[in-house]
Amino acid sequence: MNKFFIATMCISLIFSAEKKKSKLPDFSGFSKKIEIKGLLEPNLEEFQKEKKIHPFQIEEIKKKALNFQVEPVTEDEIVVIETTRGTLKLKLYPHLAPNHCNNFKKLANSGYYDGTRFHRVIPGFMIQGGDILSRDSDRSNDGLGNPGWTVDAEFNETQHKRGILSMARSLDPNSAGSQFFICSADATYLDGEYTAFGEVIENIYVVDHLVNAMTGFRQVQLMGEDFIPEGGDPKKWIKLGVPQSSKYIFLEVPDGEDASSYKIEMKKKILSNNPIAGAIVNKIRVVHKDVMKDKSKN
Repeated sequence: MNKFFIATMCISLIFSAEKKKSKLPDFSGFSKKIEIKGLLEPNLEEFQKEKKIHPFQIEEIKKKALNFQVEPVTEDEIVVIETTRGTLKLKLYPHLAPNHCNNFKKLANSGYYDGTRFHRVIPGFMIQGGDILSRDSDRSNDGLGNPGWTVDAEFNETQHKRGILSMARSLDPNSAGSQFFICSADATYLDGEYTAFGEVIENIYVVDHLVNAMTGFRQVQLMGEDFIPEGGDPKKWIKLGVPQSSKYIFLEVPDGEDASSYKIEMKKKILSNNPIAGAIVNKIRVVHKDVMKDKSKN
């Protein structure tokens, strides 16, 4: 695939779409007590239903995050991301991107990320999360959320290799808010365009698992055929172009469905990189390394 096309696609996909007005609040103060528990959720669909919240609750979470104070991130701290598909551990780069690291810690330790989901996954590229709107019942707004403030770019020489944690943004370099992504493969064409501020240090296989979640795009591809089967009625089949390629696939219109309406529905699906039943973030916390040592002893 043409690298220029990939880079252009990345700019449109890795972002917090709404522009933010205010800047990063002060990070002086203290960190709250951290509690880490369970890993896997046995009934994901039921768990997802329970995790949906209302707009007024989202505003309360954002207000809490705004007022939450943390000490600056140190080299002795790590990130623990507990999801319904497993737990990731990461280190941060406060020496390279101190404001992004502090912002991430502020959001994480205030509970802002709890209950959000990895709302966009692209195999061979990355998983994206951190959107508070992924907690409501409207899947169409996933990717549009922000905490209400922005962080200025801190571009550095870190290459966007597999396992790198980086911040999502809009076309404005200084528009990062809460959304982040983790590279599942090398994506060095993003270097100098997005702020890398951490790296996975344990359980990278969880990223591999998450990035391969079923999406609308993959679902339609699996349903499609390369051509209408011999003897098939062309009126009962629709033809769809596959994004990022010159290929076409054919789908049989289900009995009782209108072909035009079905084609519109499938067009929307094939453009979607949102997981149908994606991983939910139980908890993200920035903690001192000794906390994790103590946990392993108990």
